Amino acid sequence: MAGCSLAQLANEMSDSEIRPGLTVFWDVENVHDMLDTHVRMTDAIRKSGRIVKAFAFADWDTRRRMAEHLHQLGYDLIHVPDAKDNAADYKMASYIMDHVVHYPETQQYVMITGDGDFNLIAGALRERGFDLWVISNPIITSSALSELATKYNDIYSFRPVHLDCSRPEDCDVSSGRLSDYRRRAGMFLREAIQKIKDSGQKTGLGHVKHVMNSLNPQFDERVLGFSTWGEFIDWAESQRYVKREGEPPNTVLEIPSEDIPEASHLSLELQGAFESLLATVEKKIERGESTSLAEIKKAMKAKGIDHESVGYLRFNDLVLSAEKRGIVRVLASGEGEENITLFPQCTVDRVREWFEENVTNLFGETVKIPKAVFLEKISQMLLENRATLKHLETYLKDETIKSTYQEILDGSGIPFLPPYQMSMAYVMLGKGRTIENTVNRVNAELEPLGITLKVPE
Repeated sequence: MAGCSLAQLANEMSDSEIRPGLTVFWDVENVHDMLDTHVRMTDAIRKSGRIVKAFAFADWDTRRRMAEHLHQLGYDLIHVPDAKDNAADYKMASYIMDHVVHYPETQQYVMITGDGDFNLIAGALRERGFDLWVISNPIITSSALSELATKYNDIYSFRPVHLDCSRPEDCDVSSGRLSDYRRRAGMFLREAIQKIKDSGQKTGLGHVKHVMNSLNPQFDERVLGFSTWGEFIDWAESQRYVKREGEPPNTVLEIPSEDIPEASHLSLELQGAFESLLATVEKKIERGESTSLAEIKKAMKAKGIDHESVGYLRFNDLVLSAEKRGIVRVLASGEGEENITLFPQCTVDRVREWFEENVTNLFGETVKIPKAVFLEKISQMLLENRATLKHLETYLKDETIKSTYQEILDGSGIPFLPPYQMSMAYVMLGKGRTIENTVNRVNAELEPLGITLKVPE
């Protein structure tokens, strides 16, 4: 079925099965994740209704592999060169307006974006009576956009690894610990508000809940003895963790100006636990040791890190929250928790800092730090190859790998490669990939540049 549209796939269903018509508009530059996340998200969309159309907007020259992947999933790819700011937004907005006129069978619009530029269009769709499903990263999502949605999902909730409670009793809070967990929840709430404020968005009640749940997948106000989110907010305000400002429906949450020493202590304690988790994973990888969930849990316990003491009922909950904060990635090599491993998450900021420190001595004096889109691709490439920045640095200094790389360049008549493609070549060679496999994979990324590597004779 590769290459067929989502609409064709949906139309294969029985005519007797009546499902709502929905159309997908995906602002890929604004919202995306790893390929397996896209598969699960697309499956969830497909199961929700009859797909009328599905569009994905981006500069596909810089996202060639993702373009192939999304085409196979059935999306119509709309190419928008990135030379002009917000070009993809303008193009997507025009497609939405045209679709409203020409495709009346669409009852629900799926907008995969968090960009506030779409607030007006989202409002117009709701005004016309359409259902609106928004999928995004809530931390960088426009508050107005998420509050207009009739259905909302955090894109990271579609990641394939879930460490949910296997039994309800695993998530019970004893009455003796209830006050401790509530205080932790109050600190999590303040963190969510601050994250939204740092991104320049409005801290509306609904939006804060989306971010709270995104950062802390285990959070459930009912476990803490509150029947509703509003009741939890009432308690948090009574304890001075937050305060409400403005009248409904424009009420926002703010962090009171007076400091709560306990909240600062709890925050530092949690940050220390996350830093210890990352250090543990990185050290084990450097030593070539297992980073399975069980091994990391054992190592953390040996360090005296107790997940309950920092507000998590289970170690799994601490791990998932660390993943949502971009500290580690949870990866699966098979079914069951015994096949789950942890890996350091290289954020764009970490990759940028590494390049700032190493670009001259490892890549050459004339090489500049790559643009954000390529820093992100380097991050994803490292994750796909289970390599760290330390690995990359080691490979770039390895004389054997360096000699093989130079042999490929000389045989291709090419003096150098851009940093992203060069990094990919070194990592693949360092991980033991064949020269042929390495050349083919790098060539897929070089195609927009009109450069082709050759396998040495």
